[in-house]
Amino acid sequence: MWVSRKEPAMPKISEEAKEARRSQIVDAAVRCFARTGYYATTIEDIVRETGVSKGALYLYFPSKEALYLAISERWNGGRDKAIRAQLTPDLTPTAILRMVIEVTGEYVRTEADACRVLIDGWNLGLHIPTLAERAKEQETSSLSALTQVLHAGMAAGEFRADMVVEAQARLLLATLHGLMVQWHRQPDSIVWTEMAEELIRGLRPR
Repeated sequence: MWVSRKEPAMPKISEEAKEARRSQIVDAAVRCFARTGYYATTIEDIVRETGVSKGALYLYFPSKEALYLAISERWNGGRDKAIRAQLTPDLTPTAILRMVIEVTGEYVRTEADACRVLIDGWNLGLHIPTLAERAKEQETSSLSALTQVLHAGMAAGEFRADMVVEAQARLLLATLHGLMVQWHRQPDSIVWTEMAEELIRGLRPR
């Protein structure tokens, strides 16, 4: 007589294990993108680098685009977390700006591969709308934070009163991006503490 039997339940994966696997895949994607670039890297390359099946990879990331977004979010989120960790109520606007520049430089150094992938991908938004939208959101957030610091510095008399704040915020952000590129070309040519001091020197009242 045939009887029905229940199939053994698949073991549940803990949230910690899921996050570890997700991080493993992102790490592999960083290495692949840094080695051969976004367009030349295939999902198969990332599967081989990770050591998971293609099906398992797609459970976490449905596309190469989604992987790039995850790398971008982790890099930006990690840098912002490092900045917040050093923010204290007693910091002056000048000290905050100096710290932001120096922390950014340290993060460029410690997360060099991810930073290089991020830089290489800055033009991807020209062809991938989702990436363009995310880049615009990040830029808006960065400009807003810089604008607040500049306004605070002007109010405290630390920065020039005749400054065009929005334009200066864009100049600072563009300079930071340029320094990131230069660091990857010639790491020894960039001393971030010196860069911070020179940028701040140009903001002080004349």
